[in-house]
Amino acid sequence: MTFEEAVAAPGTKFQVTGSRVKDGKRTVMIYALDENGSKQLGFTHVPEAEHGAMVADLTRRGLAIAETDWYCDFIWVVNPESVTVYNSTQRVFWARENSATLEDNTLIRKSEFVKVISFQEDYVYRGVKALLRSGEEAPLVTEAAASASDPTYNRNNLIMETGWALKIAAAIATWAGADYRNLI
Repeated sequence: MTFEEAVAAPGTKFQVTGSRVKDGKRTVMIYALDENGSKQLGFTHVPEAEHGAMVADLTRRGLAIAETDWYCDFIWVVNPESVTVYNSTQRVFWARENSATLEDNTLIRKSEFVKVISFQEDYVYRGVKALLRSGEEAPLVTEAAASASDPTYNRNNLIMETGWALKIAAAIATWAGADYRNLI
């Protein structure tokens, strides 16, 4: 599907812009995001000088902005009322109004959040968890990265591959009115 066909396709779509500039161009992608996950519909490479105008045009055309990080499978949408996170197969986290729903449909009331934490364990297991009023820790958005099993994998690799966790954790903490802590 061409980029314009993706923009014109039926359904709710989102624009996702890469942060990397290569050969003076940035990638702009169109995604469909729903409870069945994320699906890239199309993309184009835009000269950096035209990027702002394209984002504004797509926004006027009804395509809200979503975010991603090249080193993960997650796409997230943040606005003042909600935070929603998708992977390629499902919606994995959805915070809105007074509660958050996890990928297993566990419901956590907003008032239960004390702290939101970006974390990693042994470089492999990483993500976002919440400390709840009960003292429990609830995993919110996590992944196990096979890349970390490479013997040459180091802290620099970990930091590059976990930027998504910091961004998502900060957005959830803001939504919940909770403290944020980075343990990566």
